[in-house]
Amino acid sequence: ASPSMSTKAGRKIITDNPNYQGSLGTAISEAVELAMSTPNCKYVLGSVLNHVALHQTVIGLEAEKLVKGAKKNAAELLGAPAEDIYFTSGGTESNNTAIFGAVYAGRKKHVVTTKIEHPSVIEPMKRLAEKGYTVDFVGVDGEGRLDLDELAAKLCTDTALVSVMHVNNETGTIQPLSEVRRLISEKTDGALFHIDAVQSFGKIPIDLRGLKPDLLSASAHKIHGIKGTGLLYCKARIAPLIVGGGQQKNLRSGTENVPGIAAFGAACAERRGADYDRVLGLRQRLLEKICAGIDNVVYNGSDTDFCAYVLNLSFPGIKSEILLHSLEAEGIYVSTGSACSSNKPQLSSTLTAMGKKNEEITSAVRFSFSDEITEEDVDRTAAAVCAQAAKIRRIMR
Repeated sequence: ASPSMSTKAGRKIITDNPNYQGSLGTAISEAVELAMSTPNCKYVLGSVLNHVALHQTVIGLEAEKLVKGAKKNAAELLGAPAEDIYFTSGGTESNNTAIFGAVYAGRKKHVVTTKIEHPSVIEPMKRLAEKGYTVDFVGVDGEGRLDLDELAAKLCTDTALVSVMHVNNETGTIQPLSEVRRLISEKTDGALFHIDAVQSFGKIPIDLRGLKPDLLSASAHKIHGIKGTGLLYCKARIAPLIVGGGQQKNLRSGTENVPGIAAFGAACAERRGADYDRVLGLRQRLLEKICAGIDNVVYNGSDTDFCAYVLNLSFPGIKSEILLHSLEAEGIYVSTGSACSSNKPQLSSTLTAMGKKNEEITSAVRFSFSDEITEEDVDRTAAAVCAQAAKIRRIMR
């Protein structure tokens, strides 16, 4: 277990912290730590040689072996051929490469996404709009599922790319990707389909054969790997975003981060034994205990199509930042929205698109789960949330 899970004051409950776990990121697992500390990995890490250089040194061969092994593990977890896996610096690079690469490789000028995507999808789309492309942002319903009728109306023969996340990072709502695939096949002339699977990869099944995505993004630090490593599953011919030495079949030039990739591979191998039902039970336990312990709690998300690793609740009458800091003082860490845009305070675009009231948006708190969370953690979190929320409401009256 990570040493960061306990302090002198007692055990911390990190339900949403970029250094430890949940939808922002996860603590590196023991398997990952072990992979990083093997003699072969340390040997490669300490070398000044490039593993793709012509001189086939022992170091180079060991590095190549580590990369191939990681690619095999990632491919098996995804259910994809290993040759379609490309390693990147993380989910943001994977999303940018998928979007710009798909569009720049062809002549079509229309792209489609949703209003609730991660900033690493929204911002590239805005950049394309500035360059003269037509970009449509499809809305969602009150549970955060994209509007399939609106999507169908937007798709056309000039559509180059459709990019949709699998699991929303703020609410955990699972998008109807099978229906998205069907509409792309029916309404477009071969538009590429990109799935941002950063929040779902290694957590819930991804039906690669049924969905037939051309591109898919994932990130290591969401599944107990280390930051700075991601992957792009690519079946399509796209333009490279990074050019140079021609590594990874010219799609992603640059010397690979071998230790990070090896750790990612170890995390992928470990995820095949993850206990989703246990996490689902913990999520339900936290939801029930909070709703039973305090009045006027609003659930944000889907009642049926959700990922167990995310829970979003609003506490009308309480500013989410106040509750966040109150819980932080007790060693419980939550979030008020997408961590990747937390340095730009603004109303959640996801909750806004869902039609939530302003008081629900400004009081929303996200709880994230990992395989390390226990029933004791959940019970202490629920008790602290109820106590602090009641205290804040008394003061705010």
